[in-house]
Parts: sequence; structure tokens; C-alpha cells
Amino acid sequence: MELLLSTGTFIGRINDRNHDLLPEHKNDFRCDGFEFMIFPDFYLKKHDVIEKYLSAGLYIPVMHFDKDIGDGIGSEDAERYSEALKLLKINLETAKLLGTKKAVIHLWGRTDSDKNTELIYKRAGEVADICADHGILPVFENIFCCVSSPLFHLENLASIYPDMRFLIDSRPAQFHAELEKTLKSPIMKKVSHLHINDYSGGYKEWAKVNPIPQPKKGNIDWDMYFSLVKRSGYDGTVTLEAPAHQPVGVDSKTLNESLDFIRENLFDKKKEE
Repeated sequence: MELLLSTGTFIGRINDRNHDLLPEHKNDFRCDGFEFMIFPDFYLKKHDVIEKYLSAGLYIPVMHFDKDIGDGIGSEDAERYSEALKLLKINLETAKLLGTKKAVIHLWGRTDSDKNTELIYKRAGEVADICADHGILPVFENIFCCVSSPLFHLENLASIYPDMRFLIDSRPAQFHAELEKTLKSPIMKKVSHLHINDYSGGYKEWAKVNPIPQPKKGNIDWDMYFSLVKRSGYDGTVTLEAPAHQPVGVDSKTLNESLDFIRENLFDKKKEE
């Protein structure tokens, strides 16, 4: 297992998406590597960013692909899907250059959400094939749904595509009141990545989706969470995805406290049941 830190936890709007923060502060965090999050403004400066990241010798085993890809996959508009595939290929090329092996991908977005179920399921297979052609493992995330629930879709996809791999994010699962059910589901045998953050609202309380709390600052039962993840035999990558943005520099204290909490409870063999 590897404990990663999402670059989205310290690179954001408040600091003008300053990608230089990663090479400048790479040694300030108690993590094993980073999950690089792609924002829409990345493409205008991608060559410069990639060059700097390669020069810094950064370890980026996971990339969070552009969320706009999910909007296109879930849309009935064929042109939007075509644009999403173009973004997908750019993201895949970036991942290859950075030495990334695993890609976090959304299969739907906020506009149409999960209403076009059969279309999404078909396109999931197409996207997985494209990723495989580039030597990248896609992990499809249990993101927020308007029509059904993330677990419902992941279990259906697993039955259609036995080799497909998934990501469980603690916040959407808690939002849909299915975190415990998800961690007890056979789907965990097909999960290759985890996102950890907290949630402070109730069932499908959209007003509480943001801001995203650090672990222990919301209402997730972390004793239950860690116990069930370990009981499942999970041994993949884990990313802290709860942000602590500031205008200048990084809030390494807050992020390291959360990283330490995860490592102590999920990685410490002495605590395993």
C-alpha cells in the first residue's frame, strides 16, 4: 500500500492553481507520493508543468483525470462525448510522460449526472479500452448521483466488465448513506484506489457537499471505515483528498495531521484486527 496526497489539496483557485507548489514543497508532506489532479487550465501550461515535474523527480503513481471527461461520457450529445475522448487522450499522454500507471476517471458529471445509465455503461467499456491501449489502468470513481447511487452503478459495471477496477471515495459513499454497505460489498475485491475525506451533512444533502472536511471533522465513523477496509484485504493505493488551500505556500501542518491519521489507522500493522 502507498499513501498519496492529492495535489488538489493544496493547489486551487485561492492560489491561482499554482502548479509550482508541488515541486517547491514536495518534501514538506509525509506521504509516499502524489495524485496529480488535472484542472481545465492545465492545458495552457501543460508543457511547462510536465517539464518542471520531470525535472523535480516527482513520484506520481496516480493521476486524477479532468472531471469534464465525466460530463462528456454521461451526455447524450455525441459531440460532447467526442470532446471528452479528446481530453481523455491528452490526459493519457500526460500520464505516460509523468510515469503514472493509474487514472482516476469520472463516468458522469453534474449536468446530466447518472441519468443516461445504459449509455454510460457502454462508454465505460470504450474508455477502459482506450486507457488499456495507452498502458494506463482506469479506476472509475463512486461519484455523486442524482438518479441512483454510486454502489448500484459500480456493481452493475462489475457484472458487465469483470476486469474493470474502481475507486471508493468516502465522501460520496457517506453522502448516499452507503459507506458501510460499500465497504462490505463484493465490489471491494475490484477496488484499486481509495480517496479519503470527510462529510458533514445528511443523506443526499447537496448543500453540504462542499466545503470538504478533513478526516475527523465530519460525521464518518472512522473506526468502522478502517476496520472494514482492512477486513476486505485491501492493499492498493490510498489518497488524502481533503483540501487545505491557502493563498501562499502550503498548509503542510493540516495535511500532515490527516496523512498521519490515515497511516496510523490503515497502515500500522499493530492496529490490524
